Amino acid sequence: MKDKGSKSFRFALGLCLLICTGCGRWSADPGRSDSDAAPVSATRVAATELLPFGNPSNATTDPANADNYLVVHDSHVLSYNNSRGTANWVAWRTKRADLGNSLPRTDFQPDQSLPNSFRRIAYYDYSGSGYDRGHMVPSADRFADPRLNEQTFLMTNIVPQTGDLNQFPWNKLESYSRGLARRGDTIYTIAGVYGEKERLRGKVTAPTNCWKVIVVLSRGKTEINASTRIIAVNMPNVEGIADVRWETYKATVRSIEEKTGLDLFSILPRELQDTIETRVDPNTLHSP
Repeated sequence: MKDKGSKSFRFALGLCLLICTGCGRWSADPGRSDSDAAPVSATRVAATELLPFGNPSNATTDPANADNYLVVHDSHVLSYNNSRGTANWVAWRTKRADLGNSLPRTDFQPDQSLPNSFRRIAYYDYSGSGYDRGHMVPSADRFADPRLNEQTFLMTNIVPQTGDLNQFPWNKLESYSRGLARRGDTIYTIAGVYGEKERLRGKVTAPTNCWKVIVVLSRGKTEINASTRIIAVNMPNVEGIADVRWETYKATVRSIEEKTGLDLFSILPRELQDTIETRVDPNTLHSP
């Protein structure tokens, strides 16, 4: 269970943030420039950009922390679970400049950044399972940069999803989110899994649920406050939902935290967390 009162881990990644508790808002402080950064700061910069609201599971780069291991790629940040063979959660940012045009589909690859002691999940570990290789960070969110797009095909960004989930409500929400980015909004997303339906080849856990939390910072906005739009969904990893609209699975952030034990907005003041985490996004589907 998460501990809302424990804040000590929030600075483990060296996040450079300005918190205004009196006004109930959050604002990013980019800190040092690349030119005067120490060599170890590359991870910190990526974490600052892609995890601006806190490290929700206190993931670390200690290989002994094998089921909550922090992986930082240029495209995204994730907590890897070696026992499950998938990420616990993946976080990324999407702007209009990230989208670009379509790219040729690349091959799925094991993530060589994992410690040597970890299992390498490969493409064939999903073969014949009946599950799709479901992206957490969508390939289309990184069409503007072929190198970053290739990172979305690392197996640490993939989870077993049913075809109906992956190709329909999950995909529809991905497209909707990109539509928001195309109009100029900045989109911060964290997505993950929980539960166990079965294990593929004894190595990869097929989750019972896939969830996603999307922070929509409207064009020109750099702060999160009580009125910021938050879209949270919790989708069952089942067949038979091809005709179900993604809005059907809207949830509160707090309910996802209760299922996963995560603290998704740990860096924010408690009062602001209580406001944004306990409401369901009221917006109906519309073209952004």
